[in-house]
Order: sequence, then structure tokens, then C-alpha cells
Amino acid sequence: MTVLVHGLWMQGPLMSVMGKMLQSRGFRTKAISYNFLNSSPAENAQHLYDEIGLLGAKRVNLVGHSLGGIVILHLLNQYPDLAIGKVVLIGSPVKGSSVAKRVSKVPVLRPLLGRSVEKGLLGGAPGFALDRPLGIITGKGKLGLSALLYPTGDESDGVVLECETLLDKTTDRISLPLSHSALIFSRRCSEYVSCFLINGRFRA
Repeated sequence: MTVLVHGLWMQGPLMSVMGKMLQSRGFRTKAISYNFLNSSPAENAQHLYDEIGLLGAKRVNLVGHSLGGIVILHLLNQYPDLAIGKVVLIGSPVKGSSVAKRVSKVPVLRPLLGRSVEKGLLGGAPGFALDRPLGIITGKGKLGLSALLYPTGDESDGVVLECETLLDKTTDRISLPLSHSALIFSRRCSEYVSCFLINGRFRA
């Protein structure tokens, strides 16, 4: 079973688009929603754990986009004995988001981040300590409202900087010519996710 975890300002049905592409390759998938406005990433990790428990799967793969990757890190930190296969993070600012930091300084915009800033988008998320394959996908694109308001530089997907996605113990990394949100709707991206879930590498 592969569990898909969405990012900020999204919900599970949007991750179901990638889920359907993975299903066409033989994967069983489940997209899980969480409340990023009223719950912290650590609290959402507890919710994610409960949802995984309801699946009854012996082992799960985890695929997280953006903030969803941070929620996954909290999950693995809280439950290191959870039966996890492989983990893929897509455009996840695990080191904190420079865009979120700028937004948080504007009183009228800060509520849009909700409690995702708590050991999350402003930094402080756990690292990755498991002995499991970890793949990281980043993008290089300039589309998106946040990219227009808060330019992030060349090495970014228009929202998240490449350096914000770095984690120790990463098994493999790949960068695609796609913007932050486009990554989860891209068939090409889903093909790389599929390859990693099968082989533990983005290229067989």
C-alpha cells in the first residue's frame, strides 16, 4: 500500500491524481487529508498514523508533497517502528521554507499558514533517521503566485528552494523541469515515483 500525503492549501483528492497514475502501474494507493490550518505537523502525523492503522496493511510506502513531506518526517520520528517500505518526498521544504518565512511576517497573510509553521514550514522538522530508502524529487519551474510575490531564485521550483529539501541519509535525488504544484500532476513525476517504489532508485 502506498499512502499519499498532500501539501499546504491542498487536500487528499488532489493527491489522488498521482494516486491514479500509480494505480495504473499496479500500486494500491490511499490519499489522506489533514487539517494544516488548525493542527500542527506533529498533530497531523498522529492523524496520519491513525489513518494508516485503519488500512490494515502490513507495510506502507509514503509519498509526501511539500508540507506533506514534513508531516511524514514527524510521523517517522514519533513512530520509528512503523512498518515502512520506501519514502518519497516531492518538493518538501524539510529545512524550512523561505517563502513561508516571508509570508509569516505579513500580518494579513500569516493566517494562511495556520499551524503548519510549528516545527514545520518555519523550520524545526525532524530529520530522517530510518534505515529505509528515501527518495527526494525537486522541481525547477517558475509558475505560481508565490513565485511572483516572493521570487525564490534559480535553484527552486518557484516555491521551494533546492537547498530547503536536503536531508541526510537520502538514497537518491532527482530534479524535474516542473513547478511546485505541477509535480504532483505530472505523469513523468509519477513514473519516477513508481520506479523508486519498485527499485529504491529513480532510474532502474
